[in-house]
Order: sequence, then C-alpha cells, then structure tokens
Amino acid sequence: SVGSDTVIGKKVVTLELDRVARERGLRSVYVPTGQTGVAIAGWGIAVDHVISDYVAGAGERLVHEGAERGDLLFVEGQGALFHPAYSGVTLGLLHGSAPDLLVLVHKAGASALRNYPDLPIPPLPELVAAYEGVARRVRPARVAAIALNTADLDTDEDAREAIAAAQAETGLVADDVVRFGAERVLEAVLAELW
Repeated sequence: SVGSDTVIGKKVVTLELDRVARERGLRSVYVPTGQTGVAIAGWGIAVDHVISDYVAGAGERLVHEGAERGDLLFVEGQGALFHPAYSGVTLGLLHGSAPDLLVLVHKAGASALRNYPDLPIPPLPELVAAYEGVARRVRPARVAAIALNTADLDTDEDAREAIAAAQAETGLVADDVVRFGAERVLEAVLAELW
C-alpha cells in the first residue's frame, strides 16, 4: 500500500487485504515494515530504524522473506511520496519491494499533509500518476484501487458518496476496507494480477 499522507490507515488496509485473501484460501502474506506491524506479524523490518541508504535493500529483503511464506504479498507502506518528512522511506520501500501493483490509501476529506497544514495533498489522479511514475523506472506498477479511509464521515451514506467521488475522479475501484469490507479492493488487485 502507498498513501496520500501519513497515519491514514496503510497498515490496516494491508492487514485487511491479506486477511480477506487468506479467507479465500490464497497463500497471502502481510509484509510488515513498521514496529506495530512487526509486533502483529512476528517478523519483518521496522524500516524507520534502517539507515536511509539501505531502505530499498530492506524492502527487497522483506519481499524475498515474504515469498518464502506465501505467493501473494501485501507490503505495508510507510510515509507518503510528497510528505517532506517521510518521502525517503516511501520511495525506498517502493523501489526496493518492486511491487506488481499498488493500492493508494487516502483519508476522505483530507486536504493538507499531517503536521504541514500549508502543504496541500495533491488530487487523487495526480497521486496515482506520481506513484506510477516513480515506480516505472524500477518496475512498472499500476495503482489497482483506492482504499478510502472514511472514519471521519458520520454516516454510511456520506462514506458511499466519498467513495463514488473517488471512483469518478480516478476511474479506479474505491472502497473503505474497514467500513464496507476489503472484497472490492481485493477483487481489483486480483483482476490486475490474474
């Protein structure tokens, strides 16, 4: 997973996609890249403890270790590509893990980066293009779906409207994997893979 900002649910989205895939009988693996994820899974690398020159290598190592555990890997994203404090770890993980596909996580209604209120979050289509663009040089990877965090929206109706708007804006499947389940986002991923 990749994101529009920090602390928006990339870990949760990754865990939910892995859980639903395993419930379907797929040999799926959650690949943890942060302290909490390592505590949940019992393995992995907290990449914020890795010297920046080696983040890509840590991402590659995690993919190799994950491949020994299963066939479908869901790598937990960190940071955000345009976040001034955390873009390095985002790019390092993206290049090191060399994913087949990306799921873009975004918090509905968010307009500025966390702790940087003067830095706007780019529109979803721009984020999709940026992530695909930076991945392309190492290994082309498309954004397969948008995982929208609608926790700040009061009603399911408001959440469904935000999801429909994200779909219309990007032309991609969008859903809130916590509020409505991970099935639609997982289906979009699997349809691109197989």
